[in-house]
Amino acid sequence: MKRYLYIILGILLMLALGSCESNDSDTIAQREIRDILYDISMEFNLKNISGIMEHLHIKYLHNGMTSYNFNDLWLDRMAQYSLLEIEVLYIDLDDDYAVVHSKNKFTSHAETVTLNEPEDSGDISYFKRENGVWYIYGNQRLY
Repeated sequence: MKRYLYIILGILLMLALGSCESNDSDTIAQREIRDILYDISMEFNLKNISGIMEHLHIKYLHNGMTSYNFNDLWLDRMAQYSLLEIEVLYIDLDDDYAVVHSKNKFTSHAETVTLNEPEDSGDISYFKRENGVWYIYGNQRLY
């Protein structure tokens, strides 16, 4: 009888250990990217462009926009809108690259604009992991 009990407990233990995959690399990557987007929304709301720029890859390129143009775009957005909320819908991961699908809601006292990303702009939708750190990379297209 004890033998059967040990076999059953062993099987249950193996099932429990086999189902605990919550720390796999995809889950960690998604959490890191979500944290970056949360940081970007907080830095936007605090009007801290430097905090946003820290997440940009040195070789950022998105539809011809470089990091210099990105900085100007986000300064303009900060001047026009007081709040940013980013709702991550899902993240497509491909090794060291990721595409974030999200709804980015910019709000001011006069209007609210929601961008469905990456379709509407995509400037913060494309990520690359380098040396273990995720950065906003752009789609690397000139146009």
